Amino acid sequence: MIAKYKTLLPAYLAGLVNGKYSLAQAAASTGYSKTWLCLMKKKYLKYGYSILDHKNRGRIPHNKTPAALKNKIVALYATPAYQNINFKYFAECLRNYEKINISYSTLRNIMHEFKIISPEAHRVKKPQPAHRPRVRRDNFGDLLQIDGTPFQWFQRFGDNKRYCMQGAIDDATGKITGLYITEYECLYGYLEILRQTINSYGCPREIYSDRAAIFCVTPKKKKDLTAWEELAGIHDKRTQWQRILSDLSIRQILAWSPEAKGRVERMWLTLQKRLPTELYIAGCDTVEKANIFLQKYIKNFNDQFGCDPMKPETFFLPCSENLDVVLSAQIPRKADGRGCISFHSYKFAVEAPRVACRNLILHISERGIFARFPGDNKFYNVRLLDDHIFYGLGETMPQVVADIIYRYMYAYAKEVSA
Repeated sequence: MIAKYKTLLPAYLAGLVNGKYSLAQAAASTGYSKTWLCLMKKKYLKYGYSILDHKNRGRIPHNKTPAALKNKIVALYATPAYQNINFKYFAECLRNYEKINISYSTLRNIMHEFKIISPEAHRVKKPQPAHRPRVRRDNFGDLLQIDGTPFQWFQRFGDNKRYCMQGAIDDATGKITGLYITEYECLYGYLEILRQTINSYGCPREIYSDRAAIFCVTPKKKKDLTAWEELAGIHDKRTQWQRILSDLSIRQILAWSPEAKGRVERMWLTLQKRLPTELYIAGCDTVEKANIFLQKYIKNFNDQFGCDPMKPETFFLPCSENLDVVLSAQIPRKADGRGCISFHSYKFAVEAPRVACRNLILHISERGIFARFPGDNKFYNVRLLDDHIFYGLGETMPQVVADIIYRYMYAYAKEVSA
């Protein structure tokens, strides 16, 4: 129709005026109706061929993006805050932080005009084996998927070290219930996300995780019980995590593949693309600042990506346990005649009355190291006796435990002495 409009219509309009063609002939050749051709013939007699010109020719569209705004958007994309993020998220950042309200399609056209390609554009992916999708649970709190991922969360500050973020996501709604960053993947990070979940919602019915050593004991070592475990009547060896879930009446499910817990794996993909930018804009360049910021970010994430459950009833149950007691690694010890205990070849003094030769339980968590007597929920401070500099710690104990000792004992003692 466009080709006929540009080439045939002027000739047939002139032919209609000169009597060369009839209306039927002009309609059959151009594809226009006789009524429309009659109207065009009258206009042609009055205005000539100018009736074929578009009335908006030469006018600037009112919705055209100004060149200054285009240059500003491209300059912002080159800054450290937004560099190499996908265009969809960049459009959200422009709206939320730069007060530039622009649609995704318009932004994509601007980037194409400046020959800027999205980091996710047409990436060729290797064919993956098909996996049967797992249907969401119906109720909020029926199942939590938990996992940890090391990533360069502070890369925009120039810190390329990989810190581990541990997180939990509800299977029914896709809402995050807890996020926490630690230097290494460890039990204490998972205990903190469990604490966040229980404080905000309650205890879930089931938790889905992989088969890392934090979550389960290998079959070969399942019967390797310590002396105190045999005395306590324990038949199978359990990790601290399994003991905690048992105390909270939470059922554990262990996955055989990453695809089995795809909800949390997909969450990491989203967070790795967005969170470094959010941390940079908020000025969170340390783990401590980031963990504070994450509590606010969780709500924003859930508002944007969460969905309603199939059924309104929640499966989260209120917790009556003392979380400071339950959510910690618990190691039974017996004090010597001086009221001291040994842990990983180091001596600790328990600051409690009448502690000599008594059984104790040593509690270790991200909140510090404390001791209590069995059957008593009162905590007592623990003091490191060995006069070692920090690099000596960790030779016989896990690095994360050494870091906790340094944070709450060695570093604090230096502050007091100063």
